[in-house]
Amino acid sequence: MADFPRSLRDAVITRDDPEYARARAVWNGVIDRYPLAVVRCRSVDDVRLAVEIARRHRWPLAVRGGGHSVAGHGTVDDGLVLDLARLTGLEFDPDRRLVTAGGGATWGQVDAATQAAGLAVPGGVFSRTGIAGLTLGGGYGWIRNRYGLSCASLVRAEMVTADSEAVTASATENPELLWALRGSGGNVGVVTSFTYRAHPVGPRAYFLFVFHDARAGRATRGLRLFRDFCRAAPDEVSTLAFLGRVPDAGEGFAAGTAGWPFVGFAGLYVGDPGEGASLLSPLREFSRDPLADASGVTDYVDVQQVFDADYPDGGRYYWKSVNLETLDEETIDLLAEAGRSAPSDLSTIDLWHNAGAATGPVDGALSSHAAFMINPEANWVTAADDPANIHWVRELVAALTPKSDGSRYLNFAGFQEEGEDAVRATFRDDYVRLARIKARWDPENCFRLNQNVHPAA
Repeated sequence: MADFPRSLRDAVITRDDPEYARARAVWNGVIDRYPLAVVRCRSVDDVRLAVEIARRHRWPLAVRGGGHSVAGHGTVDDGLVLDLARLTGLEFDPDRRLVTAGGGATWGQVDAATQAAGLAVPGGVFSRTGIAGLTLGGGYGWIRNRYGLSCASLVRAEMVTADSEAVTASATENPELLWALRGSGGNVGVVTSFTYRAHPVGPRAYFLFVFHDARAGRATRGLRLFRDFCRAAPDEVSTLAFLGRVPDAGEGFAAGTAGWPFVGFAGLYVGDPGEGASLLSPLREFSRDPLADASGVTDYVDVQQVFDADYPDGGRYYWKSVNLETLDEETIDLLAEAGRSAPSDLSTIDLWHNAGAATGPVDGALSSHAAFMINPEANWVTAADDPANIHWVRELVAALTPKSDGSRYLNFAGFQEEGEDAVRATFRDDYVRLARIKARWDPENCFRLNQNVHPAA
């Protein structure tokens, strides 16, 4: 395109380029958009130029880190996509317990570096997830209750603002930007590198990963056990429960169990693996003959990859969330029934337990989270099944919402169809502060393809 300077042209993929179909694709197959161009940024200067061009032409601007946004924030129709996948440089200082990674890096890359020294940054539960989107939206992972969400370990960021300026956000330089980056979803700029505080984890750890038969009322009994376990669990353990059905060819499941409902438990213990095995044994031993059991002492990097095969590129996904303080009997019954009625055998309802550092105060935009984050995730294969799967999630979320304060984990917010209402309900009193910061750094709302906060008037 003639509008791009010579220094950038070989990084630009346009609609007549043979690479265009591949360049425009994102992880979620439901998202099918056609940008004017994709800029494969190789440097901070590339990012600055691309932002300047988008602003000059008033093109919608999408920023793509790992490209795994369920809502499809990493692409846009008739606009410009900034693809950061080539910005993956990584520097690790084990003595200071600091790791700096480019805005296109994945958690798998960060884990591989830090685990060599027995350290980890709180990341996600899918190794190919980009660090950028997960961190900016909060960041749930296997060590959240001990060390908090990903955004809480962010100590510095290099970023490009809406006026194409390269700036630093830290405790001493532009601290209001660092505060906003901790959970506000990318509203204030393009982060080209993240610096995190790493924490002692592994490299060997006890990991619970078990599926139990949920027929004959065992789903409700399993969720009651999970609720009661969480009440007394120490912060060293981070767990989740999940409901679903055994898929056809489900690896590791006994023959003849396809279609059976299950209640499963997963959790990681930060500390002595033997202590973890003993602590988590009530969940593992819920039934004498589990449908599948992969629990045991393993490498932390393997734990981080346990779900990788479940979420292939091009699959169809629609995930939402509801924050709840308690799991009462009515809620448990509702979840058990919804788990049995999902249109797809690939779908689950996940119950994330939050305690300790995951619910404590964060010097950032992300407010403290409730004791349980309920995440119905619809996963399916064919476009013809889109309506049924999306309806299943929305119906369950609507039924749970009266029991919630209305907040969401904004990385799991469907297609963010509730717009500003959900964002305001999530940030609550901090929304006003965010809107003021937005007005200072992005008054024209250039960065709006996200969990958007409108600039204050």
